[in-house]
Amino acid sequence: MKILNEEHFQNVKRYAESIGDTSLQNCLDRLKKWEENPDHPSEISLYYDHAPYSFGFTQRYPDGSVGIVGGLLYHGIPDQSFAVTLEPFHGWQIHT
Repeated sequence: MKILNEEHFQNVKRYAESIGDTSLQNCLDRLKKWEENPDHPSEISLYYDHAPYSFGFTQRYPDGSVGIVGGLLYHGIPDQSFAVTLEPFHGWQIHT
């Protein structure tokens, strides 16, 4: 996984730890599994997103083609992610 803004990444990880939330790590683990798909290995790049404690991401394959583009979004209270959820949720979710 390529982290394009290490400072933001570390700040978000510290925040997740401070509130005792494991959903961020669960999402990172899921994205890592996408990278390790034996039929379609790829690299996920995480980058800064305007929403607090959130990231955008891009999946790239070895030939340079782009796979899934989405967000690893934090749904806080109040939720500032500007993403739709069908049920209220507090924590991180992957949106594609």
